[in-house]
Amino acid sequence: MKLSPPILIKKTFFYFLFFTFVAFLIFSLPLVFGFGKTGKNTQILGKDYSLLSKTEIISRLKSDFPLPETLVITNPPRTFDLRLSSINASIDYNQLASDLLFRRLKSGILQYFQAFFEPKNFSLEVLIREDELDKQLADITQQIDRPFVPSQLYLEDKKSTITIKGGELGQKVDQTELKNQIISSLNYYQINSPINLPIDPVGSLPSEEEITRAKAAAQNLIGKQLEYTSPDQTVTLDDNTLISWIDFSNTCRGSAVTDYVVSLKSSLKRDPIEAVFKFENGKVLEFKPSQNGYLLDDSGLTQQICSNIVELTQTSEKVIKNKFPTITLEAKTENSDVNNFGIKELLGSGTSTFKHSSAIRNMNVERGASIVNRILVAPGETFSFVKALGDVSIENGYKMAYVIRAGKTELDVGGGICQVSTTFFRALLNSGLNITNRQNHAYRVQYYEEDMPPGYDATVFIPNPDLKFVNDTGHHILIQSKYDGKEKRLTYDIYGTSDGRKTEINNYRQWGAAPAPPTVYIDDPTLAPGKVIQDEHAIPGLKTSFDWKVTREGQIIHQKTFSSSYAPWAAVFRRGPQI
Repeated sequence: MKLSPPILIKKTFFYFLFFTFVAFLIFSLPLVFGFGKTGKNTQILGKDYSLLSKTEIISRLKSDFPLPETLVITNPPRTFDLRLSSINASIDYNQLASDLLFRRLKSGILQYFQAFFEPKNFSLEVLIREDELDKQLADITQQIDRPFVPSQLYLEDKKSTITIKGGELGQKVDQTELKNQIISSLNYYQINSPINLPIDPVGSLPSEEEITRAKAAAQNLIGKQLEYTSPDQTVTLDDNTLISWIDFSNTCRGSAVTDYVVSLKSSLKRDPIEAVFKFENGKVLEFKPSQNGYLLDDSGLTQQICSNIVELTQTSEKVIKNKFPTITLEAKTENSDVNNFGIKELLGSGTSTFKHSSAIRNMNVERGASIVNRILVAPGETFSFVKALGDVSIENGYKMAYVIRAGKTELDVGGGICQVSTTFFRALLNSGLNITNRQNHAYRVQYYEEDMPPGYDATVFIPNPDLKFVNDTGHHILIQSKYDGKEKRLTYDIYGTSDGRKTEINNYRQWGAAPAPPTVYIDDPTLAPGKVIQDEHAIPGLKTSFDWKVTREGQIIHQKTFSSSYAPWAAVFRRGPQI
C-alpha cells in the first residue's frame, strides 16, 4: 500500500526527531552523570582529576600535593633553607577545587559542552606572604652580594711611576628572578630539586691592552693639575687625583668624578645674606647689607672635568684653569627696598626681668638677644625662633648654664636662651601676630615670674620645641631687641604698619596647685663625708591659662587660650658618706 505524500512527510519528520533525541541523550549522558563533578580530561600537573566531586578533589589535593617544610636554594658550596612557614605558604584547596569544577562555565554557556570534554591541565596556586618572602630573599642577598672594586691607577710619589691596583669583580643576586623561581617551584610542585641562586656579575676588569693605554695617558698627567675657582675659593686637583680618575676604556672614570662633584655641591655653597635693618627715631637704617649667595651648578660638571683631564693628557701645559659653573642665589631683601617695607610704627612690645640670674646666664641672654635682633619678616612668612637663633655652641659665643631638658635641669650650652624666647613671646602676644607654635616649660622658673604671673613663658630647644608666628599684617615687620645689663631687663619691640588690630588678654586662671614632692637625697661616694650639695630646688606644681583675642574692626582674626601645666619638682641633694 502506497503512503500519500503528506503522511510520508510526517513519518519522516517523526523518525528525524526520534533519532535526534536519542543522539542528544547519548551525547548528554556523560554530562548528566558528571553533573557537579569535574569535566573529562581534567588534570592537575599531569595527575588525573576527571569526574571528581569537590570533596574528592580536596581529599586528592591534600594527598597528592603536601607542601614540604623547606625549599632549598643553592649556590655551591652554600645552601639556604627557605622555611615555607616563614612566608605563610599554603594551598587554598577549596578555591582550587572550585576552579576545577566551574572552569567549564568560564567560557560561557555555548562552550559548556566543549569545555566538558576539552583537556585541561591545571597548576597549583600556592598562597604566600610576598612581603615576608622579600625579607627572606633580602637576607640571602646580603650574604651573597659583593661590591665591584674597580682597578685603579695611582702615582708612586717617590718613583714618579704609574702603578695599577688590581680590582675585583662584584656579584649581585637577581632577587626578582629568584622570587619568580620560588613561586614557580611551588605552583608547579617542583619541590624536590634545589633552586639555583641567580647571580649576575657586577663590573669588568681591564685587559692588558687597556691597562697599557691607560698608563700611557696617566704618564702625561704627572706634575700637572686642574684648577677651578668659585666666587670665594679655589680648588686644585693634583696629579695623584687626576691619575686615579683615569679609566681603562673611556679615558675618565665618570662615577668617581661624579662622587667628587656631589661632595663639592655641599661644600661649594653660600647662602644669601638678607638685608637687616634697625629702626631708630622713626627711620629704618641699614644695619647689614644683603649679599647674594651661590650654589654649584653640577649639570654637566662631570663631563667638563673629564674633558679637562683628556685635554691635560694631550698638552704640554702644566695647569688648566677653569671656573666652576654656579647658580646665583639672590637675597630676597635688597637694601634699596627699604622705602617699600612700610615699617612705620610700633606694633607691640614685651619685656622680662631676671634680677636673680647668674652672670653666665646673663651672658647667654645677651648673646641670644643680639642674634634674634633687627630681623625683617616678609608678609606671609613664617618666623621660626629656633631657625633665627642658629647654632647654640661655645664656638658661637655661648656659655655653659642650666637648661630645662626633658623635665630635668641640666648644665648645658646656652642656658638662658628661654629668657629670650619668653620675652619674644610676650611681644608677639601684645602685637597680635598669628602665633602658631608655643610651649611652656616643664616646671615653673623664677626668672619668668619676676614681673608676670606664671603662664607667660615660652620654652625653645633645638630642634624642638620652637616658637613660631606668621606675619599676617600684609607688610614687613622688624624685630628689635634691647638688652639692659644693669637693670637685667630684656625688651622686644615689633615694628611694622598697623592694620588696626587690637589685642585683649583676659580671664587669667590658676588651678591645680600641687606641693613639691619630699626632698630627695642621693648618696654620692665622690663627695667628702658629711658634705651636701643641692642640685634641684623644690618647686610647687600649677596649671594656668589665659584667653587671647585679636580683633580688627570688630571682627575676630585670632582667638586662642594659652594653657600651661607645670609639674611639681622635688628638691634634690647629693650627700657624702655618713659620718
